[in-house]
Amino acid sequence: FLLTLIGGWRCDFLKFTSVDNSMADHFGLWGYGQWVRATSGETVWWYEGCIRYADSVVIDSKWKAARAFDAIVLIGGFLFFMMSAFSACIGFNEKVGRPHVFVGVCLLLLSLFSGLTLLILDSNLCKSNVLLGQLMNDILFNDQCELSTGANCFISATVFWFAAALCSLKASRSKSEVVEKEEGLDEPLINEDQI
Repeated sequence: FLLTLIGGWRCDFLKFTSVDNSMADHFGLWGYGQWVRATSGETVWWYEGCIRYADSVVIDSKWKAARAFDAIVLIGGFLFFMMSAFSACIGFNEKVGRPHVFVGVCLLLLSLFSGLTLLILDSNLCKSNVLLGQLMNDILFNDQCELSTGANCFISATVFWFAAALCSLKASRSKSEVVEKEEGLDEPLINEDQI
């Protein structure tokens, strides 16, 4: 959950490096990194902070989908985190017949949605970023975007969601095998018909 939170709200999901590799400009799902230039004999750039995208920025369907999947994973991850934290208090195991299957399927969905957030790589943000030239017009940047810290956090979160889903489904399978073995112990050793 924390990797999803960090990856989604940072302004460094993607980056464009300058041609001479001296600088990188970062862009996130919801905002971009703002750079400020100061000139007093020598040009110096420093990072000012994360700025939300203006209404004039064209957000295409894949970018919107990536944002939607980010929100779904954040909300679903938070709900799963809270459910796990309070499961001992509310008796989740008794109220749901097979809680590990339910949890496993939910975690698989979170893994899928987390991975689909990477649709941003096929959006306007990565392929035709109009902000790149406007922010620093005297620096040449590569046309190809690269994964940055936020995207790497999302990839890690996707792997962890998937691993947790597999563990939960395995626990469900193990629990059902134990129940089947216990059911066979109810029969008497000698039937009354045999006496």
